Amino acid sequence: MSETIYPFTAWTLTPSFAPKDVKLVKRGYYESYHVTGGGKHYLNSDLHANKVECIKAGWRRIDEQQAVLDKRAAAIEKKKLNLTKHSLNPA
Repeated sequence: MSETIYPFTAWTLTPSFAPKDVKLVKRGYYESYHVTGGGKHYLNSDLHANKVECIKAGWRRIDEQQAVLDKRAAAIEKKKLNLTKHSLNPA
């Protein structure tokens, strides 16, 4: 993206995962960042060409987060079973 022409509009997700269009006016200090007129920095990986791609990226992030939670839930369940097993035979 070294040949990016400013200003341009891209889509990003807010912290509540609502898609939002942002107008980027210049490159950030690092090549992988872009800056809005208000001074907010966005990483290339957080920017999408259109709303549909932004929403798809949001679903991928949700799926990744759910996989982490599922793995943690399985580990907690194993610990519960282990404690239950040893509670029945405290000696």
